[in-house]
Amino acid sequence: MTQRKLDSFAAAYARSMKPRGMDGPIDLYLYRPIGFAIAWLLSFTKASPNQVTALSIAVGLGAGLAAALGGPPAFLACAILFQLANCLDCADGQLARLTGRRSELGRVIDGLADLAVNLSVFLGVLAGLLRSGAPAVPTAIMVVAGGFAKIASCMYYDRAITRYEATMSGAVEGAGTASELASARERAAAARGSARLFWIIYAHYVRLQEWGEAKTRREGGSPKPLALGEASKRAYSEAMLPLLSLWSFTGPSASVLYFLSFAALGRIDLFFKTCLFLALASVGLLALQQLVEQRLRAELGRERA
Repeated sequence: MTQRKLDSFAAAYARSMKPRGMDGPIDLYLYRPIGFAIAWLLSFTKASPNQVTALSIAVGLGAGLAAALGGPPAFLACAILFQLANCLDCADGQLARLTGRRSELGRVIDGLADLAVNLSVFLGVLAGLLRSGAPAVPTAIMVVAGGFAKIASCMYYDRAITRYEATMSGAVEGAGTASELASARERAAAARGSARLFWIIYAHYVRLQEWGEAKTRREGGSPKPLALGEASKRAYSEAMLPLLSLWSFTGPSASVLYFLSFAALGRIDLFFKTCLFLALASVGLLALQQLVEQRLRAELGRERA
């Protein structure tokens, strides 16, 4: 391969990535490189990002069906398919950025695909555990509690990186869940058919985030963010990037890797208990994020006084 082709490959990889801070170490060093390899190959075909998303859903549904068979080998097969679904989930966004075929609807469908894959896997594991002879009520409670804990931790990680991106882009005034919810409702009203359904579901998801954000604000946390100058953005970035990197270990890709680890150990039950711990860790990280922002806000107030 010539130097020019290597440079072209490197430029394409950079173009396929999200902005700095939007991915944690597990994504950056594991899933994104695999996702890019898939996206790079598909960029020479007519495959669309939404078709890759559909394939990730199909693989995720297959993972759930595999888990439903019950037993350690079935859970390991589920975990491997879950990894593949996550790689495809990375690839669809990277293909969109690589080819310039990004769309708001595609972003929403991608998010709903994550939900569908996780729901399939969790229900499959529940069915598999019950089929293996696990006690019904305690097992159902464990899986449901772990599932909701995973949703909560992933939701607040998503909120944290979205807030960071908005601050660094300068779109922070008026940004956040309230404006996102209004936009989702407007798009739902204008859309037709399946697109309308996607936007309605997404609006409910954002509404849940807004409820959590409003509750946090009532309890003395996260006030409305301020627009920052370039020097303040650098200070904010230096403070937030290590926190976001740590926070990423409670996020979606990290949990997929944890799932594989516990499946390989033959202790898939420990994954759901780990999800409860991750949700608690997210609460602490949310408090740290608010502390960083409050300190920066106080410094800005002194500078402007």
